[in-house]
Amino acid sequence: MTAIAIWLNEENPRSPSLWVAADSLVTGERESRLIGDAAKILPIQVVCRRPDPQGFFTQVSSVHSYGYAFAGSTLVGQNLYLCLAPLLSSLNVQEDYSPSLAEVADYIHRYVRTSYDDLKVSLGSKSHFCIAIFGWCPASGTLGVYKLQPKLNASGQYEVMCTAITDFSETPFVYLGDCTAHMSAEISKSLAAESTPGRPQSRAPRFVIEQHIADDAYPTIGGDLQLGIADYAGFQPYMLCRPRVPGQPAAYFSYLGRELSDRMERLGSAHVFFPAMT
Repeated sequence: MTAIAIWLNEENPRSPSLWVAADSLVTGERESRLIGDAAKILPIQVVCRRPDPQGFFTQVSSVHSYGYAFAGSTLVGQNLYLCLAPLLSSLNVQEDYSPSLAEVADYIHRYVRTSYDDLKVSLGSKSHFCIAIFGWCPASGTLGVYKLQPKLNASGQYEVMCTAITDFSETPFVYLGDCTAHMSAEISKSLAAESTPGRPQSRAPRFVIEQHIADDAYPTIGGDLQLGIADYAGFQPYMLCRPRVPGQPAAYFSYLGRELSDRMERLGSAHVFFPAMT
C-alpha cells in the first residue's frame, strides 16, 4: 500500500541532505481504495528541557526534528507515530544535551518492540509494517536512516529488527513499500542514469515514485506525491507547486493532493505556508 524512497542528495555539497518521496494511497482488501491523501512521511520532534532557577523543567535545552516514514499497516504506522510524538518531545535533562540519532532510534526501537508484542497477537499478519527514522544527527554531524520492521528471528518468531544505514556509498537509497524488487531496480537504474532537462539525476527517485503513482498497473501505489528533506536544520515536509494549465504561469500549491486555496491558507491572521517545489 505504499512506495517510499529515501536517498542522499548532494546538490549542495556543503550541506548534503536526505530526500524522501512517497505516494499517499491507502488500499483495503482486494486493493480497494480507502484513503487518497494519507500522510506517510512526517516530522517527529525531539525536545529536551532543563530546570529553570526554580527547578521546573521549562528551559529548552535542545530541539531537533527527524523524518518518520512508514509502509505496511497504516493503523500501526500512524498509531506508533502518535504514541512516540509526545514521548520524544517531553524529555527532561539536568544540563544541556542533544540526543544522537542512534539514541533516538534505539528508544523508538524499544518502544516499537513492546507495542508489537501486543499487535502481532491482536492483528496477526495485518500488523506488519516498516518504519524509517532518518535525518541529520546533531551529535555526530552525519546523516543516517534507521529502518525498523518485523522479521523472523532464530526461533522462528517475528521480532522487530532495526537496521542502520549510515554509509550511502554502499546503500545510496532505502526503499519501503510494495513491489520491492521492481521498485528498487527502477530506482537503482534511475540513479545510474544521466540528468535530463527538468529531471536532475540527484532527484531521480522522486520521478520514479511519481511515475508509478500515475501508472494504473500498480494499484497499491497512488494518490499524490509527498516530498520532504532532512538536513542539519531538521526535517521539513514540502508542498508541491503545480501549474493550473501546463505551460502557463498560473499555479497553485497543494499538499497530499489537496489544493491549499484561500480557505486553507489562512488561520485567523496567520498564513499557512512551508517550502514547496515543482
